[in-house]
Amino acid sequence: MRTLVGRWMDDLWDDLKATVRDAGWGNQLNTFPELSIAFWRWALWKLFEADNAPRRGVVTYITNRKFLTGKPYAGLRKMMRQRFDRIEIIDLRGDVRAGVRGDVARDQGVFNIMVGTCITVAIADGSQAEGALAEVQYHDSWAGERFTRRSKLDWLQTRSAAGDAEDWLPVDRGVLDDFRPEPFQNGEWVSLLNAFAFRSSGCQTKRDRFTVGLDASQLTDRILVFLNSPAAIASDMFHSSRDRQWEDARNAGFDPDALRAYSYRPLDCRQLYNHRAYGDFLRPDLQAAWGAENRGLYAMPSGTGIGPSVWCHGLLPDYHSFRGSYGGYAFPLYDRRNGENAHNFDPALLAALSVAYGTAIAPETLFDAVLALLSATSYTVLFAEDLEDTFPHIPFSATLELFSRAAAIGAEIRALETFARAPTAERLPRGFCIWASRPVGALASQDNFAEGHVTLCADGSGVLEGIPEAVWTFSVSGYRVLPRWLQAREGLALDFAMTGQIRDIAGRIHELLHWFGQADLVLEATLAHTLIREALGLDQD
Repeated sequence: MRTLVGRWMDDLWDDLKATVRDAGWGNQLNTFPELSIAFWRWALWKLFEADNAPRRGVVTYITNRKFLTGKPYAGLRKMMRQRFDRIEIIDLRGDVRAGVRGDVARDQGVFNIMVGTCITVAIADGSQAEGALAEVQYHDSWAGERFTRRSKLDWLQTRSAAGDAEDWLPVDRGVLDDFRPEPFQNGEWVSLLNAFAFRSSGCQTKRDRFTVGLDASQLTDRILVFLNSPAAIASDMFHSSRDRQWEDARNAGFDPDALRAYSYRPLDCRQLYNHRAYGDFLRPDLQAAWGAENRGLYAMPSGTGIGPSVWCHGLLPDYHSFRGSYGGYAFPLYDRRNGENAHNFDPALLAALSVAYGTAIAPETLFDAVLALLSATSYTVLFAEDLEDTFPHIPFSATLELFSRAAAIGAEIRALETFARAPTAERLPRGFCIWASRPVGALASQDNFAEGHVTLCADGSGVLEGIPEAVWTFSVSGYRVLPRWLQAREGLALDFAMTGQIRDIAGRIHELLHWFGQADLVLEATLAHTLIREALGLDQD
């Protein structure tokens, strides 16, 4: 970067980084060196700071859209707000590197590049009072369902001829905030962050292939091999990090009580060797809050993607237990640190809902209602642009009847996702997930699904039929649940127990899709009349 922009510019834009550091976000600056930021900083210098700077003019760039949001770029946004009078932003989206977000599978960039782009027009004309912040207006190409390149270019050409973008949304936010309107009705809905008192990232060992096993027997054998192997082999097995060294782990010996059932991925329960000498970030606060038994929602702080926007785990969750990557946060129902039955909801939210509905709302009922509303198939479609940048927010129904319907549906979703009950046999179609050819040998590659059939053994045996395509392709933010469950067990014998587990996972997905669809109906009715934060008497985020 220094080669491209020179030391002069590197020194000049340090004031943008200083703002971020002063706000306490210095650890976010690892993503800061973006070349388009250098262009913005140079333009600001030329227009406002250079010798004979005019301090009046217009700067227009088509750039990476990354600077519109996020803490690393707060310094740039602050400087632009303070120096310009008006800022107009046309967000063209198209960040194909992120994969499918919120079912917007057709989203394309307007250029043959991987990053998303935006058009920014920054105007300094003296129209604002001295010291006032710029008026920021925003237009989102997604809002008009313009996802394809052609639709975006056609719209730009039409509006260029008219001389106005139309449909501007005001961005009335703080000086360090994003150049986008607040998500979810300008922050009028309750965020998961505010609904729960405590949250935590899931456990992160930094060496899952070593510390996480499919069952207790496999994991025990692995630890014992490690403890009895020569130093070179033991070191290679462990993969030491800055905070955890293989010698310390081996000196700790083997503790059978450290084996713990673990929510590793959606519908994929495994075993964790839960010993502090073996895992880098085992989240002691989360483990204390979780206790021996609990349930919790798991969600992403941004980039939620296609599928349900939350997942319910009944076991201590892994850091990547939502979508297999990019981390996430756990929101336990109970906080066992405060007592065996101490719930983790914000008491003010429970009290406000109880007043609004005219009856006491139990924490367990609220948990199930939230799970249903945020699992609805249409939720991530309707709020794709909001979920790209923040946690899910909860649209509470204005009526007790709809709230109760959501809670009843959420209870079914919870029972399936946490393995509290088996799939309902009566809901499975005839011929669901049965063997057309008995398996011989071990589970092999499964990348051969066609017309409801998948071959699970390398020799062509083990043909499983009667799998609906919706079950096979079901994903949580791009994580394909059934294929990934099978992939993790390649090489294991396809015995009676394994075939039963496969059918169970497929059955759970099949029934979950039914309940997600039922949640859609409740969400649609809820959105027609929603309780906002002000109506509940709650403070804004």
